[in-house]
Amino acid sequence: MPKPILTNGPADEYLIRYGVPFVPRLIERACGTLIWDEQGRELLDFTSGQMCATVGHNHPRIVQAIAEACEGALHLFSGMLSPPVVELSRRLASMLPPSLSKAMFLSTGGEANEAALKLAKLYTGKFEVVGFTGAWHGMTSGAQSVNYFAGRKGYGPMMPGSLAIPAPNAYRCPVRHCRDACDGTCLDVGFDAVDAQ
Repeated sequence: MPKPILTNGPADEYLIRYGVPFVPRLIERACGTLIWDEQGRELLDFTSGQMCATVGHNHPRIVQAIAEACEGALHLFSGMLSPPVVELSRRLASMLPPSLSKAMFLSTGGEANEAALKLAKLYTGKFEVVGFTGAWHGMTSGAQSVNYFAGRKGYGPMMPGSLAIPAPNAYRCPVRHCRDACDGTCLDVGFDAVDAQ
């Protein structure tokens, strides 16, 4: 059996790790649900490329769309728009109710959650945000403040008003109340604790 390539050496020397540790193998290529390490070992990717590749790695239609985009204006200053961006926002608006007729395109889930937090605060005029224990929302400052899975240790105080409630789990009830069928008691307990704070 080939010895795994560990990500020490150049990877650990030149890359900053955040959230979770690097896997001990370097991935050389990916297609569909499969990935291959540098030694050619085929692995089934249960991560979906960290939520970004739910249609599979290197899906032919996505690869074709990227190639076509490279022929036009691939990346612009945020104050400039290309026709595909406007067309995509128009198509999205046509599928949604009039109150949801505007889009905001961002690069990562952390950015999307950061924008959602800001919009919610602007709309409500409030600042408290309640998240589930075990939640992951990204590594930007606001999104990280409502992460309870990882990424909080060592960064000092998080965003003011960030509160956690137990995540419902029928198998391992967070308040040790139910088994095999969640009755929502954990949510009641959680929101009682939020109200008390």
